Amino acid sequence: MNKNTVILITDSPVLNLTLVEPYQNLSVEYSVYLNSSLLSNWFELFSGIRDEIDPIILLSEEDKEYIPRKFIPKKFTTMFYSGSKLLNFSEDLFQMKRINDSKVMILFINSIGLTQSYVLRVYNLIHAEEASLVIGKSNRDRIIFCSTYGIDNELVNSLFITKRNYNEYLGLVTAKDIFIHTVGGFLSIDDFEDIKKLYIELSKKESLSYCSPNMHARFNDVFVDYKELLNV
Repeated sequence: MNKNTVILITDSPVLNLTLVEPYQNLSVEYSVYLNSSLLSNWFELFSGIRDEIDPIILLSEEDKEYIPRKFIPKKFTTMFYSGSKLLNFSEDLFQMKRINDSKVMILFINSIGLTQSYVLRVYNLIHAEEASLVIGKSNRDRIIFCSTYGIDNELVNSLFITKRNYNEYLGLVTAKDIFIHTVGGFLSIDDFEDIKKLYIELSKKESLSYCSPNMHARFNDVFVDYKELLNV
């Protein structure tokens, strides 16, 4: 039986210093550092349940030459997309039998808040016998993940058509005969207001369940240099 699959997605360059769109108030260098820290946090989290998860990382081709040595764990499958091909990447994934015979979570890397146990709980909500979809969203109604059985081209591509807007996405997928379960309370890091929220959340003890002390130290490197702007 195939393992459950997680597909970590970047929907734009996140490591390429010449192409990364910096976060408001952050330099390009710190924006790349924050992106790499968010990615590293997911790598660490999923490496901890590697026996149950088949992890895939999907990056922009523009980041290929900017990936630090030994940055991506060895047992993660790395794939690249070019230009607008991301909109139709599900067609490539559909050809991979190991994915279509498994429960799949599509997770956007500029997010945080999922614990290992919560990931496994999401997979438990998905059943091969009935069409079902689990949507994880931020408090600002930004989709951070979708989970279903196998790859449904329409469900996946609609994520990019709606630019991960929860209400717009729901408007497209509710027409399908599918059970939809929505969970919330996660963070999508899209602007400086979200970075402020990240700063607050990581100050809480419970954040250790999804962000290790080592990763806290990495994020703190950003917070220290922007301390004055982070006064909340």
